[in-house]
Amino acid sequence: MNKMIRALGALALCLALAAPAWATNGMNMISFGGQEAGMAGASLGVSDNPVAMNNNPAGLSQIKGQELTFGVSALMPNLKHEDRFHNSEDGKSNTFLLPMAAYAYHQKDNPWTFGLGLFGQGGMGAEFSNLNTAFGTKDQTYTNVSYAKVTPSLAYQVNDRLSLGAALNVGYAAMEMKFFPNTVAPGMFYGMNLQNVYGFGYGIKAGAQYKASDMVTLGLVYTSKSSLDFKHGDMTFAGMGKYSAEVEGFNWPQSLGAGVAVRPTSKWLLALDLTWVNWKNAMDQVDIKTNAPGPLSDVRFNMDWKDQVVLALGAAYKLTDTWTLRAGYNYGNNPVPADHLNPLFPAIPEHHLTMGLGYKINDNWSLDAGWEHAFSKSVTYTNNDTPFGPNAVETHDQNTVSVFASFKF
Repeated sequence: MNKMIRALGALALCLALAAPAWATNGMNMISFGGQEAGMAGASLGVSDNPVAMNNNPAGLSQIKGQELTFGVSALMPNLKHEDRFHNSEDGKSNTFLLPMAAYAYHQKDNPWTFGLGLFGQGGMGAEFSNLNTAFGTKDQTYTNVSYAKVTPSLAYQVNDRLSLGAALNVGYAAMEMKFFPNTVAPGMFYGMNLQNVYGFGYGIKAGAQYKASDMVTLGLVYTSKSSLDFKHGDMTFAGMGKYSAEVEGFNWPQSLGAGVAVRPTSKWLLALDLTWVNWKNAMDQVDIKTNAPGPLSDVRFNMDWKDQVVLALGAAYKLTDTWTLRAGYNYGNNPVPADHLNPLFPAIPEHHLTMGLGYKINDNWSLDAGWEHAFSKSVTYTNNDTPFGPNAVETHDQNTVSVFASFKF
């Protein structure tokens, strides 16, 4: 069973996370899907396409017949690290492609809708080269954390107003990390190069949508925590050699969200979501356990992330029967405390502005595109227990472009 799940997870990663992905609600993407990207992720009361299985699976009940949605998001992060060792270094600039796909099937006169999707849920990736270290060397830091999911889903139309849905989250995660890998300060610091660790995560997303009136739809969604147990990796310590490694304490959080969608006219759609993300119980202390001697057998990173509240506001206006214009705003408080910040995990942006455009080609095909901008956020360290602080600074902003196509059978 694990071999099959790993194969599915590896496929998801090949499709969705071929390179490190920066996500800007902590480690989560702010949106999934082309329509949702234009509306800043506001989707819990709106979801009515196959991507609903990763937003609010109850929305699958609105699909009639069969529908396939597929597309790609291009993430373009900008990172900068500054510290007291005369570093003012921009992170390596890349464009990361994040494909996704989802299929749903509803048989006429049947209350059930079935779905299956592959999603890149999020992750972190940062690379800084030629950093001056506290040990008199020049070295690098690098992280690549990827988490993708296979989501078999089911929705049930209870009556004309209420629908319920659930998606099984079968996740596969991979991690790599370099922390001054070529630097040695005997008895004080041994550079690290972590490779090839992977882990599985299992959870469920359950949701409901209730049509309060012809104008108002309410949504409610709960996502369980996915505990990730990374194993089968290698850790190379500079000057010490290579050892087996596994990682504990790095998890994907539970969350609870509620949303409302309002259609004041046939042309307008307004949406608001409020989501609590429990990072505190998912990213507390990360332990890298190895079979190296002495204190190198357990390398600890105190994360102590804070819970996050995400507000998403979105609007769509139907310009014509063919064109739809979208816009939105997303805010999620920075979950990374300044006393545990470092360039390995700087998931700090808070404010996002989005715009999008939808084009209906015909009764079967449609295209949706969205642009997301994460405004620049800078955080100054208050910690003394790293080779960077205190008073080191991490800065991050990002642009993301998403293009999706939908086909109704």
